[in-house]
Parts: sequence; C-alpha cells; structure tokens
Amino acid sequence: MAQLIKLQDYISRYESNIYQYPSKYIRLKQEHWKKMKSLFDQGLLEQSSTEEAPEEEGHLYKKSGWKRLFRTHSDDAQPQPPVSRKDNVQLPKTIDQLKKYFLDGLFPFQLKWASTTLREKSFVHQSYKEDERLKFYLQRFPDTYFLMYRPVVVMKRAEMEALPILIGPYGIEIIYEMDLPGADEVEPTSEKSWYMEKDGVRTKMLSPVLALNRTETFIKSVWNAYGLSFPVQKVVLAPNLSFKHRQEPYMTTFVDRERYDTWLQERRQYVSPLKHEQLKAAEALLKHCQTTSFKRPEWDSDEEFMED
Repeated sequence: MAQLIKLQDYISRYESNIYQYPSKYIRLKQEHWKKMKSLFDQGLLEQSSTEEAPEEEGHLYKKSGWKRLFRTHSDDAQPQPPVSRKDNVQLPKTIDQLKKYFLDGLFPFQLKWASTTLREKSFVHQSYKEDERLKFYLQRFPDTYFLMYRPVVVMKRAEMEALPILIGPYGIEIIYEMDLPGADEVEPTSEKSWYMEKDGVRTKMLSPVLALNRTETFIKSVWNAYGLSFPVQKVVLAPNLSFKHRQEPYMTTFVDRERYDTWLQERRQYVSPLKHEQLKAAEALLKHCQTTSFKRPEWDSDEEFMED
C-alpha cells in the first residue's frame, strides 16, 4: 500500500521527517497485518469488530473495529468490553477478502498521517474520504512507493495544483488520468492538441502532455535547486481507451487498455527497499509544497494506530 506523503495543501507528518515515517509506516503496517490475520485465523475477528469507534473517524473505521485492533501495545494491557454492533457488517471469509478489509480500514489512518502532525492539523475535505482514485493509487502500489496526490506546489512564487506524483525507489512518474466517458479512441497528434472519437464523431481536445509538462517543470526546477537528478517519467493513463498512431514524446508513456494491466502489474510486483535518493527527492519536493494548517488543541490527541 503506497504511502500518502502529501494531499493537496494539507500538513503531512512526512514533511517533518521523511527519513523516519516511511520505514515506521512499513513496520507498523506489517505488525498490525499479522495481528489481524491472527484474529482471522482464530475466528476472533468478529469479536474485534464489535467495538464501537468514534464518529469522526468515518464509516469504515466505525464499522470494522480498527481502533481496537490498531491500539498501541501499551494499550493492550487495558482491554475494553465489546459493544454490540449496530450495523450488519460483512466480515471477510477468505484471505483475499481479509486483505481488502485490512486496506480499507487502513485508509482513514493514511488520511490522518497526510493531514496531521503532533501539533498541527488540516481539515480534510469529505470528497477525499470517498475518492476511489486516491484509494486506487494507495492500494495498488507497494509500500515503497510515495504518493503526492494533487499537491499544491509553489513555483516562481505562484501556487498551482500539480498532477498526482508517484515516487518509486528508482524514479518518479507524473500521472495524467484520461477519463472520456463514451469515447473509445484517442489520437495523439501533437503536444498541444489531440483528437478523440466519440459516437463516430472526431473532436479536438487539449493534449494532456501540456499538464504533464507543467508538473514536470516544477519537479525539474526543484532538482536544479538541490542538484538532484532523479529520473522523471510522464504517464498518460487511459485504461478505458485505445491510442491511435501512438508516437510517444521523450520520457512519456501512453498507457491504454491494451497496456494497462501490464503497466500496473510491473509496479505491483516490483520489489525494492526504500532508496536514499528516493527519500532525498521526496524531501525536496515537500519543501516546495504549500501547507495550510492550524495548531491542534491540547485535548485533540490520538492514541490509535500509527501515532507518535
């Protein structure tokens, strides 16, 4: 499950220490997966899921007992009696269902890490809690991938919303997701304009390469400022379309329905530890993102999974 290191202009604990939190995330995730699988194997998952959770943590959190499961080890010595479930929750019956259940329950905590630190927090818009594309990026890529999702970045003293940025161990991918309902085929004709075919009608449209280039320009400006040379690849992701007369610009990949599964599986199967150059690249980019936050009240403390 990829790590959400930046969401919009929200404060992120990865900003405070990019060298600490990624490895901590991986360790805690592995520990709690073993804990959940043990409950599942012993037939005790339903008992765990009956515990009531706070209203503000969201639908999945309330229904699946994550607060109890992801309690810190020091809290384990003080068990609380289970509370009867008010909702009819469909608990996992197979290992694949358990994995999905685990990842869905982990999602609210990823949002928390991407919007709070010990002393500050940002308000997360409700739309992100239900954003299926955000979930897709987080749940389909390995733990050693970092995601900056629609980050508000600062370039030449001006703010702009960048495209999603995937930071892998050996390079960066800027993602433009092409969603054209009803369209079947796209023809890339130049870096400025493309054509799409919908219901037999050919229509001119702006090339996604323009938006990709803007985000690439931001990244390259950061590289120049810090003397970095981490590879940057641009990706047009179109899983429901086909490309006609494919001619890809330099360091750009067009991923249509024919190439989508291969593209995704290559990244899912990629095994590599976190790399120092990757961490340096993420740190540099985070320094040039806009952050809007406020101080947390003293009573606003967290004791759940993945807290400091």
